[in-house]
Amino acid sequence: MAELSMRPLPIPVIRKKKSLSIEEKINIISAVESGKKKADIAAKYGIKKNSLSSIMKNKDKILEAYESLRFDPKRKRLRTAFYTDLEEALMRWYRVAQCLNVPVNGPMLRLKANDFAQELGHSDFKCSNGWLDRFKSRYGLVFRSQPVETAAGSLDTTTLWYENVLPYYLNDFQPKNVFNFKETGLFYRMLPNNTFAFKGETCSIGKLSKDRITVTVGANLDGSEKLPLLVIGKNKTPHCFRDVRSLPVDYEANNMAWMTSEVFEKWMHALDERFQAQHRRVVIFVDPFPVHPVVKNLKSIELVFFPSCSSTKFGAMKHGVIQSLKIKYRRHLVKRFVDCMEGSREFTLSLLDAVDMLHGCWRSVTSQTIVKSYREAGFQLKNGESNETSLEMESGLDLIAYALAAGVEFPDGLSLEDYTALDDDLLTCEMPAANRSCLAKDGSAAVTDDEEEDDGDGLPGTELPLPSKAEAMSALDTLRRFLRSQQMSSTHHNSLADLENFIHSVT
Repeated sequence: MAELSMRPLPIPVIRKKKSLSIEEKINIISAVESGKKKADIAAKYGIKKNSLSSIMKNKDKILEAYESLRFDPKRKRLRTAFYTDLEEALMRWYRVAQCLNVPVNGPMLRLKANDFAQELGHSDFKCSNGWLDRFKSRYGLVFRSQPVETAAGSLDTTTLWYENVLPYYLNDFQPKNVFNFKETGLFYRMLPNNTFAFKGETCSIGKLSKDRITVTVGANLDGSEKLPLLVIGKNKTPHCFRDVRSLPVDYEANNMAWMTSEVFEKWMHALDERFQAQHRRVVIFVDPFPVHPVVKNLKSIELVFFPSCSSTKFGAMKHGVIQSLKIKYRRHLVKRFVDCMEGSREFTLSLLDAVDMLHGCWRSVTSQTIVKSYREAGFQLKNGESNETSLEMESGLDLIAYALAAGVEFPDGLSLEDYTALDDDLLTCEMPAANRSCLAKDGSAAVTDDEEEDDGDGLPGTELPLPSKAEAMSALDTLRRFLRSQQMSSTHHNSLADLENFIHSVT
């Protein structure tokens, strides 16, 4: 026993934990999602089952790191920088500079890093030599001498953007994650017999200003998703919004009914939260207006600004999408007016009515129209898909003939296109002083008495009582009886059932 106790204890074998590269982790994720047995996968890569479970638990982070190219695929660990948003912005800028054949050196990179730090609110950031060296090492940047004459010298900015910058983003994002939006002004009560009164009303000032709103229209590249409309009015709480707890659009207000930097930032953060919840990473192309600032702390959205405010080529929404929406809206407006005339009722249209009409019209804009608009703006689907549509298909009826037949005055020489486009030149945001065609001579906005009172009801002082639950059920029964006399799809039946269940659930 004494001899046994003197024997040296065996030294335990310490097995070093296997460290996987990101590329190997991506392969493991693919193998699991393809249906292979986890035990076989773990054995193949020499890891334990709990390690494999940890990889799948962190799948989104691993995929994001791999897809965004922020890391070398051969690196072992996902070590991120303290100023991640700054580094991502700086790398995007660097890659765009490469696409445009702009030579970049260390001092330029440092200057741009400081600019981004200021824009993103990193007041404590110091772009030291050490930080710059670590940044270059993290991303494998090596600066080389550039030829004195480059291809960029013979090409204009627009051509370079279409040939180099745009393809870079289209390769980096799936079509469903590429978005564009555009603001447009709308005289939402403008009937054909009012058009000459509105002609020349190019801003938010004057007697007609309370009849205008700004509508922000956006959709993705393959036409599969439309952003919720952002409607900007002049009154935050018009009378017609009383007792309204939800709207089918996003609504903001200011005394000019314009897009502002505050409204833009708020809307971007709301969209960012929506895309975060969907675990998506998207790019949104926007006009480089002063009211479209760089928005801090966006996690799922990358904002890309078009290179020129004056270019008419950029932006898909103004190549047909907005026109389609306005044609549909004008048609509904005229039909509503005709219905009032035929029923001997006074025509009224509240801002709430306009919001509901816009939402319905936006839902009916086709994906083919959206895809065609993107194509005309120079965006191309990767598979080269071509979808055609036309103004006649979108309009659905001869609006002028319909209006004239009902006794609606339609001025001679006014075409449907003219009626639709009459408010296209409305200002939707404050422009530089040189372009302010609708500001007072002293450069300030001329506020009139008409701007102070804007209830959005179309008929001042009107206020409809809130229907009771029993009245809502009675209205639904009336709607159901009417729809049953028509050829209904299962979708309509389901919608009626959902409405009934919702009304029953209201306390």
